[in-house]
Amino acid sequence: MDLFCYSSKSPSELQKIIDLTANQHQEIFSRKYLISKVRDTGPTQRKTALDYGFDASSFFLISYNDKSATGLSPLVVKLIKEALSADDVLILFENEELR
Repeated sequence: MDLFCYSSKSPSELQKIIDLTANQHQEIFSRKYLISKVRDTGPTQRKTALDYGFDASSFFLISYNDKSATGLSPLVVKLIKEALSADDVLILFENEELR
């Protein structure tokens, strides 16, 4: 299960923020959740984000590494939104809108 995270920030700028956040919350991101490298959005990712009214320049995935940690998902979403500003990130669960 993955969280798809889209941002309007450049990949290099976003990677710095994500690395800092992961370092600050190692108890979550070193074992329970894994964060992919930030990548440029391709046509498919850009269209997916636009379907939700979001113009994305970059994206990354957060994957569950420990199935028992799924209850921490709201905290993970909160940490990412705080790090990026809620207006600068779109987070989708398995590429579908979080409810």
